[in-house]
Amino acid sequence: MSNQLLKIAIVALLLLFSQPLWAGELESIGNADLRSLQALEARLIYEGAVQQVVDEKYDEALRRLGWIIATYPETPHRQLATDKREEIAILLQQPKPISGMSRASLVGFGTLFTTWVGVGTLILLDVEEAAPYGLVMIVGPLSGLFGSLSLTRESELSDGQASLIALGGTWGFWQAIGAASLADAGDKATVGASMAGGAIGLALASKIVGGRDISPGDATLINLGGIWGTWFAICGSMAVGDRSRDNSNFILSSAMMGGNVGLTTMAVWSTKLNMTRARARLINIGGVVGTLYGLGANILLDIDPEDRSFWSLMGLGGVVGLTAGSYFTRSYDTPTSYFTDGGMGLLNLNPGEKRWSLSVPTIGVVPVSNGNSQKPDIELRTSLVHLRF
Repeated sequence: MSNQLLKIAIVALLLLFSQPLWAGELESIGNADLRSLQALEARLIYEGAVQQVVDEKYDEALRRLGWIIATYPETPHRQLATDKREEIAILLQQPKPISGMSRASLVGFGTLFTTWVGVGTLILLDVEEAAPYGLVMIVGPLSGLFGSLSLTRESELSDGQASLIALGGTWGFWQAIGAASLADAGDKATVGASMAGGAIGLALASKIVGGRDISPGDATLINLGGIWGTWFAICGSMAVGDRSRDNSNFILSSAMMGGNVGLTTMAVWSTKLNMTRARARLINIGGVVGTLYGLGANILLDIDPEDRSFWSLMGLGGVVGLTAGSYFTRSYDTPTSYFTDGGMGLLNLNPGEKRWSLSVPTIGVVPVSNGNSQKPDIELRTSLVHLRF
């Protein structure tokens, strides 16, 4: 037993005091081998950056290209990375084309609103026969569909701009109906207000977003800000009010004001948050889940919807859900490094601001085109030594 302990102690001492030996081994590696390894790493990072450009993930591509320029200045890929960064800068200055999803959303609103304008016009003209309404229900959707498709086919709108224009029309429609209801307007006045509100909302939104670089994430946050502002205002007004006629107007006016506050707040904050559409939607899902939890708690506790605590729990559930969604997705948009920063390190030392790391080699499987088939290509990825000061 004592001999085994002695052997273990000798091995431990060798490991502790063999740092000069490691350095000697590293220095003994030929310069040609080191340049070859650096060139391999630079090529892998550059290929990843090019794929990020293809996927329109420009921020991540710029980070990787900057890494090549700073870390691998003696490789041929340094100049390639510099040229690619200039290309990305030009791409970022160009208007981003509207995607199929955003275009479909705008076309959908145009189709429905055009149909409603046709029906509303007949209502304003006091048309009572059924035939004109049937004709409008046939012609209106087709006119709105093909008209919207034509207008958006050569459009230079970005995803964010298209989303906010559709939101502007929808929001104007809803606000006009709410205002007419609060004013006890008649049916004709309400119909006319809805048509005017939708048209004004479209025009204002188009004017506001024109020439502005609005990301899809910002547009999604603004949309969700209006929706959640409206919902929380409804929950709050239901929790503090009664069921009288006057309180119904109070609930409606609160919903309108809350939605406007939420929409305006997110319009200001979204540019500072720099959030992706994916994370914004995940946070929204958290709010929906929290609201459902609040509803489930009401059911389990047998709380009547007429009880004020019913709506308090629903609103609280939404707040908790949104907060949890924001917290658990806080690193969702955070970029990770390509080798040692994003992976496991065999040895990572952090003396003050200095960092020394020896990374673990990783194996990547990359599909390589070979005629009509795809064959996996095995690549070994490693960063021999990474020093950061």
